[in-house]
Amino acid sequence: MKMIKSCGNVFLDLGFSPAEAEALRIRAQLMIALQNYLAHQPWNVTQAAKQLKTTKTTVKKLLNDDINDFTVEQLIGMLVSVGLPVTVTVKPNNWGPGPAKTGATRSRLS
Repeated sequence: MKMIKSCGNVFLDLGFSPAEAEALRIRAQLMIALQNYLAHQPWNVTQAAKQLKTTKTTVKKLLNDDINDFTVEQLIGMLVSVGLPVTVTVKPNNWGPGPAKTGATRSRLS
């Protein structure tokens, strides 16, 4: 078996388009955060569903890694409902010169 080094996003390695791979990576991170949080709570599935403001079926899918059953918005909603804020960071990718010295971030597209 030949080992191939990952590019850092397993979904990209599996052949998903860059946009879809990034969306899946973000959903996976959100799911893992919820799973880790739930693993440290004394709740059963019913209690977890109540705290997450969702159904027992949804909690079971979350715990079974059913990533296709969740949207980013849904996962963020569950995280926020248990007091876990979500922060988004967009990393520049050599877009050229930064914003003007005045701090303005207007688009040149208009």
